[in-house]
Amino acid sequence: MEECSGRLAGKVAIVTGAGQGIGEAIAAGYAQEGAKVILTGRTLGKLEDVAAKIASAGGTALALQATAGDKADSEKTVARALSEWGRVDVLVNNAHTFTDYLPIDDPKMEEHCKVDFQSAFYGSLQLMQACHPHMVAQGGGSIINMGSSYGIRCEPGFLAYAASKEAIRALTKTAAREWGPQHIRVNTILPSALSPKAIWYLEESQTYDLELSKVAMGRFGTPEDIAPSAIFLASDESAFVTGQTLGVEGGATML
Repeated sequence: MEECSGRLAGKVAIVTGAGQGIGEAIAAGYAQEGAKVILTGRTLGKLEDVAAKIASAGGTALALQATAGDKADSEKTVARALSEWGRVDVLVNNAHTFTDYLPIDDPKMEEHCKVDFQSAFYGSLQLMQACHPHMVAQGGGSIINMGSSYGIRCEPGFLAYAASKEAIRALTKTAAREWGPQHIRVNTILPSALSPKAIWYLEESQTYDLELSKVAMGRFGTPEDIAPSAIFLASDESAFVTGQTLGVEGGATML
Protein backbone atom coordinates (compact mmCIF):
# COMPACT_ATOMS: atom_id res chain seq x y z
CA MET A 1 0.00 0.00 0.00
CA GLU A 2 1.27 3.50 -0.81
CA GLU A 3 2.59 5.50 2.13
CA CYS A 4 -0.14 7.60 3.70
CA SER A 5 -0.74 9.75 6.73
CA GLY A 6 -3.42 7.53 8.27
CA ARG A 7 -5.89 10.41 8.41
CA LEU A 8 -8.81 7.96 8.63
CA ALA A 9 -7.18 5.30 10.80
CA GLY A 10 -9.72 3.55 13.00
CA LYS A 11 -12.71 4.79 11.02
CA VAL A 12 -15.32 2.67 9.25
CA ALA A 13 -16.82 4.06 6.04
CA ILE A 14 -19.69 3.12 3.75
CA VAL A 15 -19.31 4.18 0.12
CA THR A 16 -22.23 3.56 -2.23
CA GLY A 17 -21.77 3.20 -5.97
CA ALA A 18 -18.21 2.04 -5.29
CA GLY A 19 -17.85 -0.34 -8.21
CA GLN A 20 -16.36 2.24 -10.57
CA GLY A 21 -15.64 5.90 -11.14
CA ILE A 22 -15.92 8.41 -8.30
CA GLY A 23 -17.13 5.84 -5.77
CA GLU A 24 -14.20 3.55 -6.47
CA ALA A 25 -11.70 6.40 -6.19
CA ILE A 26 -13.16 7.57 -2.87
CA ALA A 27 -13.21 4.04 -1.45
CA ALA A 28 -9.61 3.44 -2.50
CA GLY A 29 -8.57 6.78 -1.02
CA TYR A 30 -10.30 6.01 2.27
CA ALA A 31 -8.65 2.61 2.52
CA GLN A 32 -5.28 4.12 1.74
CA GLU A 33 -5.77 6.55 4.63
CA GLY A 34 -6.51 3.70 7.02
CA ALA A 35 -10.30 3.34 6.98
CA LYS A 36 -12.14 0.03 6.72
CA VAL A 37 -14.62 0.38 3.87
CA ILE A 38 -17.96 -1.21 2.94
CA LEU A 39 -18.39 -1.01 -0.83
CA THR A 40 -21.96 -1.13 -2.16
CA GLY A 41 -23.51 -1.13 -5.61
CA ARG A 42 -25.74 -3.08 -7.94
CA THR A 43 -23.06 -5.26 -9.58
CA LEU A 44 -21.28 -7.52 -7.11
CA GLY A 45 -18.52 -8.50 -9.55
CA LYS A 46 -17.37 -4.89 -9.93
CA LEU A 47 -17.39 -4.37 -6.17
CA GLU A 48 -15.36 -7.53 -5.60
CA ASP A 49 -12.79 -6.33 -8.14
CA VAL A 50 -12.44 -3.01 -6.30
CA ALA A 51 -12.21 -4.80 -2.94
CA ALA A 52 -9.45 -7.02 -4.34
CA LYS A 53 -7.50 -3.99 -5.56
CA ILE A 54 -7.78 -2.37 -2.15
CA ALA A 55 -6.68 -5.58 -0.42
CA SER A 56 -3.69 -5.98 -2.74
CA ALA A 57 -2.64 -2.44 -1.79
CA GLY A 58 -2.81 -3.32 1.90
CA GLY A 59 -6.23 -1.89 2.68
CA THR A 60 -9.43 -3.38 4.09
CA ALA A 61 -12.69 -3.44 2.13
CA LEU A 62 -15.80 -5.56 1.91
CA ALA A 63 -18.09 -5.80 -1.15
CA LEU A 64 -21.84 -5.83 -0.59
CA GLN A 65 -24.50 -5.84 -3.30
CA ALA A 66 -27.10 -3.18 -2.54
CA THR A 67 -29.38 -0.88 -4.53
CA ALA A 68 -29.66 2.83 -3.70
CA GLY A 69 -33.24 3.60 -2.67
CA ASP A 70 -34.02 0.11 -1.38
CA LYS A 71 -34.68 0.54 2.34
CA ALA A 72 -33.99 -3.08 3.21
CA ASP A 73 -30.63 -2.87 1.42
CA SER A 74 -29.81 0.35 3.28
CA GLU A 75 -30.49 -1.27 6.63
CA LYS A 76 -28.55 -4.38 5.60
CA THR A 77 -25.55 -2.26 4.64
CA VAL A 78 -25.35 -0.49 8.00
CA ALA A 79 -25.94 -3.74 9.87
CA ARG A 80 -23.03 -5.33 8.00
CA ALA A 81 -20.67 -2.48 8.90
CA LEU A 82 -21.65 -2.92 12.55
CA SER A 83 -21.35 -6.70 12.55
CA GLU A 84 -17.93 -6.59 10.86
CA TRP A 85 -16.32 -3.63 12.60
CA GLY A 86 -18.70 -2.40 15.31
CA ARG A 87 -19.22 1.18 14.14
CA VAL A 88 -19.85 3.48 11.18
CA ASP A 89 -18.01 6.79 11.08
CA VAL A 90 -18.42 7.92 7.49
CA LEU A 91 -21.22 7.60 4.94
CA VAL A 92 -20.75 8.61 1.30
CA ASN A 93 -24.01 8.64 -0.68
CA ASN A 94 -22.60 8.39 -4.19
CA ALA A 95 -24.86 5.87 -5.98
CA HIS A 96 -27.49 7.80 -7.93
CA THR A 97 -29.40 7.11 -11.14
CA PHE A 98 -28.87 9.54 -14.02
CA THR A 99 -31.91 9.63 -16.30
CA ASP A 100 -31.51 10.64 -19.93
CA TYR A 101 -32.40 13.95 -21.56
CA LEU A 102 -36.15 14.65 -21.47
CA PRO A 103 -38.10 17.91 -22.00
CA ILE A 104 -40.41 19.02 -19.21
CA ASP A 105 -43.52 18.66 -21.38
CA ASP A 106 -42.84 14.98 -22.07
CA PRO A 107 -45.51 12.73 -20.46
CA LYS A 108 -42.74 10.53 -19.05
CA MET A 109 -41.28 13.36 -16.95
CA GLU A 110 -43.10 12.35 -13.77
CA GLU A 111 -41.72 8.83 -14.07
CA HIS A 112 -38.20 10.19 -14.58
CA CYS A 113 -38.55 12.26 -11.42
CA LYS A 114 -39.67 9.20 -9.46
CA VAL A 115 -36.65 7.21 -10.69
CA ASP A 116 -34.12 9.91 -9.84
CA PHE A 117 -35.65 10.76 -6.48
CA GLN A 118 -35.85 7.11 -5.42
CA SER A 119 -32.16 6.44 -5.89
CA ALA A 120 -30.72 9.87 -5.10
CA PHE A 121 -32.91 11.52 -2.48
CA TYR A 122 -34.60 8.55 -0.83
CA GLY A 123 -31.47 6.42 -1.13
CA SER A 124 -29.45 9.07 0.71
CA LEU A 125 -32.17 9.63 3.31
CA GLN A 126 -32.55 5.92 4.06
CA LEU A 127 -28.86 5.38 4.70
CA MET A 128 -28.60 8.56 6.76
CA GLN A 129 -31.49 7.42 8.94
CA ALA A 130 -29.96 3.96 9.33
CA CYS A 131 -26.56 5.39 10.31
CA HIS A 132 -27.88 8.11 12.62
CA PRO A 133 -28.48 6.23 15.90
CA HIS A 134 -25.10 4.52 15.69
CA MET A 135 -23.27 7.77 14.96
CA VAL A 136 -25.06 9.34 17.93
CA ALA A 137 -24.09 6.45 20.21
CA GLN A 138 -20.40 6.65 19.25
CA GLY A 139 -20.23 10.43 19.56
CA GLY A 140 -20.44 11.64 15.97
CA GLY A 141 -19.71 10.98 12.32
CA SER A 142 -19.43 12.49 8.87
CA ILE A 143 -21.96 12.17 6.04
CA ILE A 144 -21.05 13.21 2.51
CA ASN A 145 -23.82 13.53 -0.07
CA MET A 146 -23.29 13.99 -3.79
CA GLY A 147 -25.07 16.85 -5.50
CA SER A 148 -24.47 18.20 -8.98
CA SER A 149 -23.78 21.50 -10.67
CA TYR A 150 -26.75 20.58 -12.89
CA GLY A 151 -28.98 21.24 -9.89
CA ILE A 152 -27.72 24.82 -9.75
CA ARG A 153 -27.35 25.46 -13.49
CA CYS A 154 -30.68 23.78 -14.38
CA GLU A 155 -29.70 22.73 -17.89
CA PRO A 156 -32.65 22.15 -20.25
CA GLY A 157 -33.73 18.53 -20.44
CA PHE A 158 -32.52 17.46 -17.01
CA LEU A 159 -35.27 18.50 -14.60
CA ALA A 160 -35.49 15.09 -12.88
CA TYR A 161 -31.76 14.89 -12.25
CA ALA A 162 -31.38 18.54 -11.22
CA ALA A 163 -34.39 18.47 -8.88
CA SER A 164 -33.21 15.31 -7.12
CA LYS A 165 -29.76 16.79 -6.62
CA GLU A 166 -31.11 20.05 -5.19
CA ALA A 167 -33.32 17.99 -2.88
CA ILE A 168 -30.13 16.34 -1.64
CA ARG A 169 -28.64 19.73 -0.82
CA ALA A 170 -31.75 20.56 1.20
CA LEU A 171 -31.41 17.20 2.97
CA THR A 172 -27.76 17.95 3.71
CA LYS A 173 -28.42 21.38 5.20
CA THR A 174 -31.43 20.27 7.24
CA ALA A 175 -29.58 17.29 8.67
CA ALA A 176 -26.55 19.46 9.42
CA ARG A 177 -28.74 21.73 11.57
CA GLU A 178 -30.67 18.92 13.27
CA TRP A 179 -27.69 16.66 13.91
CA GLY A 180 -24.98 19.24 14.57
CA PRO A 181 -25.46 19.11 18.35
CA GLN A 182 -24.83 15.35 18.11
CA HIS A 183 -21.47 15.97 16.39
CA ILE A 184 -22.67 14.56 13.08
CA ARG A 185 -21.44 16.63 10.16
CA VAL A 186 -23.25 16.59 6.81
CA ASN A 187 -21.84 18.15 3.63
CA THR A 188 -22.45 18.04 -0.11
CA ILE A 189 -19.86 17.65 -2.87
CA LEU A 190 -20.71 18.76 -6.40
CA PRO A 191 -18.38 16.47 -8.37
CA SER A 192 -17.53 16.51 -12.04
CA ALA A 193 -15.54 13.64 -13.50
CA LEU A 194 -15.52 11.66 -16.71
CA SER A 195 -17.44 8.62 -15.56
CA PRO A 196 -18.56 6.05 -18.15
CA LYS A 197 -22.07 7.56 -18.13
CA ALA A 198 -20.74 11.10 -18.55
CA ILE A 199 -18.52 10.10 -21.46
CA TRP A 200 -21.45 8.37 -23.16
CA TYR A 201 -23.67 11.42 -22.73
CA LEU A 202 -21.09 13.90 -24.07
CA GLU A 203 -20.49 11.73 -27.13
CA GLU A 204 -24.17 10.96 -27.72
CA SER A 205 -25.26 14.58 -27.36
CA GLN A 206 -22.20 15.97 -29.18
CA THR A 207 -21.76 18.53 -26.38
CA TYR A 208 -18.17 17.72 -25.38
CA ASP A 209 -16.71 21.05 -26.52
CA LEU A 210 -19.66 23.04 -25.19
CA GLU A 211 -19.44 21.51 -21.71
CA LEU A 212 -15.66 21.84 -21.65
CA SER A 213 -15.95 25.55 -22.43
CA LYS A 214 -17.84 26.01 -19.14
CA VAL A 215 -14.97 24.66 -17.02
CA ALA A 216 -12.69 27.44 -15.76
CA MET A 217 -9.68 25.13 -15.47
CA GLY A 218 -10.01 24.00 -19.08
CA ARG A 219 -10.22 20.26 -18.51
CA PHE A 220 -12.68 17.67 -17.31
CA GLY A 221 -12.05 16.06 -13.95
CA THR A 222 -11.18 12.48 -13.12
CA PRO A 223 -12.47 10.37 -10.22
CA GLU A 224 -9.09 10.86 -8.56
CA ASP A 225 -9.73 14.63 -8.56
CA ILE A 226 -12.77 14.09 -6.33
CA ALA A 227 -11.33 11.70 -3.75
CA PRO A 228 -9.09 14.18 -1.82
CA SER A 229 -12.06 16.42 -0.96
CA ALA A 230 -14.05 13.40 0.22
CA ILE A 231 -11.09 12.36 2.39
CA PHE A 232 -10.91 15.85 3.90
CA LEU A 233 -14.63 15.86 4.73
CA ALA A 234 -14.36 12.39 6.30
CA SER A 235 -11.33 13.33 8.40
CA ASP A 236 -11.05 15.20 11.68
CA GLU A 237 -9.46 18.07 9.74
CA SER A 238 -12.98 19.15 8.75
CA ALA A 239 -14.34 18.91 12.30
CA PHE A 240 -15.87 22.41 12.07
CA VAL A 241 -17.29 22.07 8.54
CA THR A 242 -20.96 21.17 8.12
CA GLY A 243 -23.93 22.10 5.96
CA GLN A 244 -21.63 23.17 3.14
CA THR A 245 -21.63 22.66 -0.62
CA LEU A 246 -18.16 22.06 -2.06
CA GLY A 247 -17.80 22.26 -5.82
CA VAL A 248 -15.10 19.91 -7.09
CA GLU A 249 -15.62 20.51 -10.79
CA GLY A 250 -12.92 22.84 -12.04
CA GLY A 251 -14.91 26.02 -11.64
CA ALA A 252 -17.85 25.15 -13.88
CA THR A 253 -20.08 26.45 -11.11
CA MET A 254 -18.91 29.10 -8.67
CA LEU A 255 -20.99 29.48 -5.51
